[in-house]
Amino acid sequence: MFKPLYYFSISHLKIVETSGFPLDNIKKDYNYLINYISSHSKSEFKIPNLPSSREGAVHFEEVKNIFIKLDYLLIISGLLSLIAIYFSIKNRIYTPFKYSSIILISIPIILLITFFINFDKVFVIFHKIFFRNDYWIFDIVKDPVITMLPQDFFMYCGILINLFIVFFSFICNLIYIKNQV
Repeated sequence: MFKPLYYFSISHLKIVETSGFPLDNIKKDYNYLINYISSHSKSEFKIPNLPSSREGAVHFEEVKNIFIKLDYLLIISGLLSLIAIYFSIKNRIYTPFKYSSIILISIPIILLITFFINFDKVFVIFHKIFFRNDYWIFDIVKDPVITMLPQDFFMYCGILINLFIVFFSFICNLIYIKNQV
């Protein structure tokens, strides 16, 4: 959902050339996809400039449902984290920051190693875990949107997410180190 990463990917991955679609249409369609999957309202899936199959629409609806669940998870875990941070700081107990840092740095290391060894396999395993069908395997004729969303873009997304996790790991570690007496 970080549009600057996609806009970078348009030129870096030569999406205009490989998809055959005009830049303005690509941006408009991508913005539609992001707005669709991030909206909690019920709406029909209809990309502005492209046709899509029933299976493609179902897949994007499933993606939308995952994002909605992630929103709820973010709210719940965010509130619990704020409560834990408050009590840790209030009681001057900083070891949870140390352990959080260790856990947070471990996850991206493991994931990034697997990304660089074989992202194709990670991509397939991810889809098999989160989707109960094969609608994520798009037919380029029925769902040309797939030409706008190359697999390397999703690898970039995974790398960026892991870099954010590493950043928060460093923040936790910094809080722990700064408060050691």
